[in-house]
Amino acid sequence: MDLEIRAITPEETEGFIRATSMAFGQPPSDEDMAQRPSMKELERSLAAYDNGSMVGGAHSRSFRMKVPGGELPTAGVLDVTVASTHRRRGILTALMVDQLKGGQERGEPLAALFASESVIYGRFGYGIATVHERWSVDRPYTAYATPYELTGRLEFVGPEQMRRTFPDVYRRATAFRPGAIERPADVWDLIVTDYPPDRGGASAYFHVAYYGTVGNLDGYVSYRINGSTLSVHELMSTTDEAHAALWRFCFDVDLISSMAGGQRPVDDPLPWMMADPRQLKRTPYDGLWVRLVDLPAALAGRTYASEGRLVLEVRDESCPWNDGRYVLDGGPEGATCRPADAKPDLALSAADLAAAYLGTVSFTTLSHAGRVEQVSEGALALADAMFVAALKPWCPYIF
Repeated sequence: MDLEIRAITPEETEGFIRATSMAFGQPPSDEDMAQRPSMKELERSLAAYDNGSMVGGAHSRSFRMKVPGGELPTAGVLDVTVASTHRRRGILTALMVDQLKGGQERGEPLAALFASESVIYGRFGYGIATVHERWSVDRPYTAYATPYELTGRLEFVGPEQMRRTFPDVYRRATAFRPGAIERPADVWDLIVTDYPPDRGGASAYFHVAYYGTVGNLDGYVSYRINGSTLSVHELMSTTDEAHAALWRFCFDVDLISSMAGGQRPVDDPLPWMMADPRQLKRTPYDGLWVRLVDLPAALAGRTYASEGRLVLEVRDESCPWNDGRYVLDGGPEGATCRPADAKPDLALSAADLAAAYLGTVSFTTLSHAGRVEQVSEGALALADAMFVAALKPWCPYIF
């Protein structure tokens, strides 16, 4: 097999989209292609060609992801595919390795993706960095545990007003949330357009804004109606009152018998607000997967809950420039990370370091799972105290 991997040209965009859609089992019609927005950042694309035919691809967008204490440049990986006619020939590995090298060359400390198949990406150094929950509840069981009275104002808004006002709420609601990535302008535009083929048989979007007692826009919810089920697409709030008001609104919409929603953070307060929380069916699942592309830059680019020094021995086959030992000195004011020759305190893979990086899972839990080796006594407890985050990681923007 004569394999060539390179970025696509503007003339090859349609072929890339069709090949990617075909690999996901969703070949687009000509009408679908006409409605699709243009691909962004073509220079970040990769396509694999076998004797001139496109047989695989990968793409990424330049994002910035929230980490404890700040944010870092991040490659948002998407459209990773290999044609079913060319499976198990090393094409995926070649694409992923090339993409990671590109991120290193661009100076992006992190890469992130949502996995269509969760078994694939651990071997390329990605770890589960956010856990989301999918919810459902029947309307009779949606009472709050304490008496509730609306103090602000709820208002339906149209797509254009949504486009003008909701992004600022999103930014404020996720300002300190590890794992959050700001939704690009062109994706907000897609929500405005709300293509019927993307609705899955449900209604068009309804958008509701919540204004607090002083008139500020403090939250919003976007949802669809499918039969007698209200499906929450996104609910964002910057105050506790907005959070309570918007969920109460969703539960009380007329002619609705149940509510469903996904992509909720595991520390969302709603289950603790409900009189009968058992009735809220909560299904956890892997959300954002993260990869440390430039390990010392990623570790030095966040703050830590407690002061401490750790020597980490990291195994990294996909990014051999990361493989080795590093001394991390970190605390609430910042951190440094540099190569070291000292005896390690912890030994682990790049994927497991990525899983713990934002605070989703503790090093102690990973150790009990057989994924982290404690070499120095007390190192697990120190790592847990350093890497813990006040808010659980969450990425509401699915790309």
